[in-house]
Amino acid sequence: MRIAVAWLTLLALAGSAFAEDPWTAGVTAEQKQTARALLDAGNTLFLAHNYAGALDKYRQALAVWDHPAIRFNVVRCLIQLDRTAEAADNLKLALKYGAAPLEEAVYNEALAYEKLLANQIGDLDVRCTQAGVAVTLDGQPLLACPGSQTRRVTPGHHQLVGSKNGFLTKSSDIVVVGGQRAEADVSLVAMSAAAITHRWAQWKPWVVIGSGLVVVGVGGLLEYQASVDMSSYDHELALLCADTGCDANRPIPANVADEKTRARHESEIAIGVMSAGAAAAAIGGVLLYMNRGMAIYPSVEAMPGGGAVSLAGRF
Repeated sequence: MRIAVAWLTLLALAGSAFAEDPWTAGVTAEQKQTARALLDAGNTLFLAHNYAGALDKYRQALAVWDHPAIRFNVVRCLIQLDRTAEAADNLKLALKYGAAPLEEAVYNEALAYEKLLANQIGDLDVRCTQAGVAVTLDGQPLLACPGSQTRRVTPGHHQLVGSKNGFLTKSSDIVVVGGQRAEADVSLVAMSAAAITHRWAQWKPWVVIGSGLVVVGVGGLLEYQASVDMSSYDHELALLCADTGCDANRPIPANVADEKTRARHESEIAIGVMSAGAAAAAIGGVLLYMNRGMAIYPSVEAMPGGGAVSLAGRF
C-alpha cells in the first residue's frame, strides 16, 4: 500500500514534470491547480477503497485537464470496479504519449496492465453500408450507418441490433473471445421485399371445405327423404286404423311397417353422412388457417444490401 500511496502522491505533486508538451498545451495555471485539487480528493478516496467516488473525482479532473497521469488513475479505478473494457480504452489514452508524461513506476505499471488486459478484452469491428440504419451494441448506440466502428468489449456474448423504419429489425448474438477480434456486417431487409408463400396450393383447403359441405348436403337430402317416408307411414297408418284401430288382432301391414323402418334407417344414415361432412369441412377450415400467407424475405446473398447480420471471426 505504501508503493501505491507514493505513486498517487507523485501524480498529484509532479507539477514540475508537466512541461509545455501536447498534454499541457492550452492548459492554464488555474486549470492545473483545479485538476490537482480534484486529483488529491480522488487519491484520498482511492486509498480508502472508495473506487466509485475516486473515479468520479478523477473524471472531474479530466474534464479540466486531460492529462495521461490522471487518465491512468481512472484506469486503476475501473480495474478495481471490474469494468475492464472501459479500463482498456482509458489505458490506451493514458499511453498515447508514451512514458514522457508519466512517472517511471507508473509507466511500468501501465505497461503491465496493458499486457494483463490484452487477454481480458476482445475487439469487435462493426460495419454497415445502408444509410439510415441505427446500430446498437448491448442496448447502447454504436453506429449510424453508413460507417464502421471498432469497440473493445469484454469476452462473452454481446447483442448487436440494427433497425430502420420500413425494414426488419435484426438482432444477433455475437461471441467475442478475449484477446481476439470479431467482425460483424449489419444489413437489413426491406419489408416490401417479402414474398408471400403458402404451405400448399391455395385451392386445396377450399376443396376439402367444399367436399365436406357437399357431403353435408347429401346427408341433408337423405334426412329429407327419411322425413318424407316417415310422413307417408304416418298417413297410411292413419287411413288403416282410422275406423277400428290397429291392435294385436289387426296388425299393421308389412308394407306399411317397412316404410317406418326404412325412414328410421335413412335418418340414421343421414346423421352419419352429415357428421362426416361437417368433420371434413372443419378439417378444411384448419387447413385453410394453416395455409395462410407467410412472408418470406430474401437472404443477404440473394438481395443486394438486404438480409441480416453476418458474422465472421478473424483470429
